[in-house]
Amino acid sequence: MVAETSIYITWISGAILITLAMMPIFKPPFAKISSDGFIDMFRRYWAHMIVVFSVYLWKDLLDGLDRILMANTQLDMTFLVYAIEGDAVLWVQEALRNDLLDVAMTHFYVMGFMTATFSSFIFTIYFDDRHMADRVSLSMFWVYILAIPFYLFLNVKVTGNYIEGMETIAYDLTPEIHNWFNRIDPFTNGMPSLHIGLPFAIWLTMHKWDEDGRWKKFRGFLISFIFLTSIAIVYLGIHWFVDIIGGMVVGIMAVNLTSRPHKPIWKFADERLFTRRVARILDDPRTSISMFKPTTCG
Repeated sequence: MVAETSIYITWISGAILITLAMMPIFKPPFAKISSDGFIDMFRRYWAHMIVVFSVYLWKDLLDGLDRILMANTQLDMTFLVYAIEGDAVLWVQEALRNDLLDVAMTHFYVMGFMTATFSSFIFTIYFDDRHMADRVSLSMFWVYILAIPFYLFLNVKVTGNYIEGMETIAYDLTPEIHNWFNRIDPFTNGMPSLHIGLPFAIWLTMHKWDEDGRWKKFRGFLISFIFLTSIAIVYLGIHWFVDIIGGMVVGIMAVNLTSRPHKPIWKFADERLFTRRVARILDDPRTSISMFKPTTCG
């Protein structure tokens, strides 16, 4: 258990350090970096953080429910995916197989994904781009929401556990990594790939709403990350090609959903308005409370 926690802490720490190192490279041209920015980030965008990080709170519950449904209903749709693409992913793994690549791709699969998601959200709120933060946070949230029905009712096994001769390289790289994946992954959440869906939704969000091009360099980083991730998840014996397409479709749907309700949502959940309401109540409790009392007609 200690070893499993240690590898996870290593990945998290690495992702945070890489995110910080990337800030001077991908910051908007007019932006400055200071320690005060981190304090302001938490003060100004705590509601955005709740929206984004809430998905991690109920993910374990959903994975547990998925295991129960899989055990009792056997909702396994992997045979349909295999009927479509056969052993195509196996050919990729066999063509590229290399010991050094095994290690590099495994750590990239976990730590790279953490870095891409952390930086995508943190950069927008640290540099106080509320216009983009509103949209990025909702797009990330909708990707997870849209993936839930697939994970519960359209179970697709990882390729390394289904195709004969295919290895689950990432899951079996070391005993510590193997045990960690066994704890957090039901191995049936192949469709859609969130490793593709999430960064693709963020890229599409920035592409759609980055009017002045301030995130152009970061969008280039995301495209490169998505391309490399597509190779990694196939090589490592985790995802099918169909999962990649599914992730992109979910990303497109998430951005379309974000286009419609983001204004009323953030008008209600805007941290600045909330702070003003609290200040008004503290300054004049009686008047503020009376505003919420129902009026009666004589």
